[in-house]
Amino acid sequence: MDFRELTYITAVADERSVTEAAKRLYISQPSLSYILTKTEQELGVKLFDRKKTPLTLTYAGEVYVEHAKEILRIRDNMKRELSDIGHGQKGRINLGIPNERAGYMLAKVMPLFKEQYPNIEIHLVESRSAELVRNLLNDKIGFCVIPGDRSDLPVGLTAEKIYEENFFIVAGEGVIPEEALKREETPEGSKPVKHMSRVGIPMYRTQLENLKNKPFIIVNEGTFLRKRIDKTFRLAGFYPKEIMEVTNALSAVQLAAAGIGYTIAPERAMLALGGFEKFNCYLYGERQDFWDVSAVYREDVYLDKAERTLIDIMKKVFAKNNQ
Repeated sequence: MDFRELTYITAVADERSVTEAAKRLYISQPSLSYILTKTEQELGVKLFDRKKTPLTLTYAGEVYVEHAKEILRIRDNMKRELSDIGHGQKGRINLGIPNERAGYMLAKVMPLFKEQYPNIEIHLVESRSAELVRNLLNDKIGFCVIPGDRSDLPVGLTAEKIYEENFFIVAGEGVIPEEALKREETPEGSKPVKHMSRVGIPMYRTQLENLKNKPFIIVNEGTFLRKRIDKTFRLAGFYPKEIMEVTNALSAVQLAAAGIGYTIAPERAMLALGGFEKFNCYLYGERQDFWDVSAVYREDVYLDKAERTLIDIMKKVFAKNNQ
């Protein structure tokens, strides 16, 4: 039994297919089948039930893969620590980040990181947050940068906050009627008054309940953002009767800005589309709504100096969001 064998068997378990695992490992399918059969013969047990498609682990296979991943994790932690001892001048960071967030965040931090670690390669895995968490648990990435509540994360993962990201209602010009806006008494009488948002831009404030009979544009189910928006509606005591589902927050903001409906969007959507000045954004509720954007990693994984530096740079660059 060696590290190569452990790596090959866990890859088959992850992909649930010898063919797909062979593609991932860049070896031929017959070679991988031979290694799998040879390993089972040496151990005297079947690791996979080949009668089922996709492949499923036997009980012996589950035990094998659990221990194999732990052994590989210990080896990787050792290599990371030794790399730090050697000053970490070369290496690779396997970073997971949601598709829409990659361009917005990494464009701000990568130049600073490369100044300190010019020879560290960044391998990006872009996907939905839930898929990134699965990749993290399967040791396919070192850490990921995702938004959401800690309650969304499985046991065994640590969330290190990078910054707080604010939420806003976005609508077309004049779509929210004046009577739905929060009013205050002024020397000129009662009228809507703009409040200073946490992003430093004055905005009108409304209550979600005032919009309960209006159409909303919301991202598809199965995303952390959809779960967060659904929670916001539950706290407001209603759920929109008319919903248009889209695949991402950028589309939701653009459709809302065109007057198709309303949307609740995180600030990075507006920033990615050119800035707040291009959109009609509103505060809702009595306090600014937000969620944490965090670096998430396994509790039993060692983050090397380069990875820690990348996270620290992210914190510094986005520190203004926490002020």
